[in-house]
Amino acid sequence: MTDHRKLAAAIPPLLEQLHSSAASLRQSLEQLQDSPRAWQHYLLQPPFARDAAERLGVSFERPFALAAALFAQLDYCDPLDAAGDARATLQIPGLLAVPTATIAAARQLNADKEAFASAVAEYKAALGDRPAPERDRNLRELLSDAGHARAHLRQCYRQVLLCAERPDAIALSWIKARKSIRKVTVQWCEKKLVQLDPQGSDPGIQYQRQLLAGLHKSQHEDLRQVQVQSRPNLQVAEIFRRRDGEEYRQVGYSAMPVLVLGDDSGQLPDFTRVDHQPSQGQRRQRRDLALSAEAFLPALRVFLREAR
Repeated sequence: MTDHRKLAAAIPPLLEQLHSSAASLRQSLEQLQDSPRAWQHYLLQPPFARDAAERLGVSFERPFALAAALFAQLDYCDPLDAAGDARATLQIPGLLAVPTATIAAARQLNADKEAFASAVAEYKAALGDRPAPERDRNLRELLSDAGHARAHLRQCYRQVLLCAERPDAIALSWIKARKSIRKVTVQWCEKKLVQLDPQGSDPGIQYQRQLLAGLHKSQHEDLRQVQVQSRPNLQVAEIFRRRDGEEYRQVGYSAMPVLVLGDDSGQLPDFTRVDHQPSQGQRRQRRDLALSAEAFLPALRVFLREAR
């Protein structure tokens, strides 16, 4: 048995353990949702979070159950995001007050995520001499054989943020998304679409190639690729008040609810209230209005420029 086969054999049980620990955290949070004690919550609802809740099938009126479903969602959801980007993750920013038992369940999930991510990285490294599409295909076949063909690796890897040592306060602030719009050619789009589907077996990609081939020559100069470097991020920092002043600790960006150790009454520490999403500058809005509302080539996030 070669090294990569040994590494491959280690992945399925780690993935099963990951699902088991995610289920345990889900159960712990659902119990808080139905608990007679009112555990405090603060979930924000930017458009991408409302979309995530819709895909998960849980309302914001049940915040702990919603977070439970999000933490347990380790596979792709249908449909993909509006831009057709399979790499996108489900995100719901905010804070949840939880007891020590839930903190412990989240720590176990984080440890299992790290173990799984490390095993996948080692396996792909062992196949380093093979082309990237072949490495990805081998990994996908391995995950499929393990019973998790739709495993979303980014959601399997990302850590649950914790405030396990209850802070005196929590500071929240939005970091705006960054966007770039660049001109692309018909030839570039065709090359990229072929790379996405070299065998010509994906109907969606083939349809987009047909759209591109049928594009009127007068519109060849109107193709624009929109790259969003990140969604708006909710930055979270802990504040500890010491005798010699305040100490700030960065917790991270809240793509998922941050679990904060609650007090005896289930309350969060003092925290900053923010809008559900950051305001957008007029300059960016005017620039975006020149593009069509729907992507012309969703697989490449390519839009057509419209006449003003």
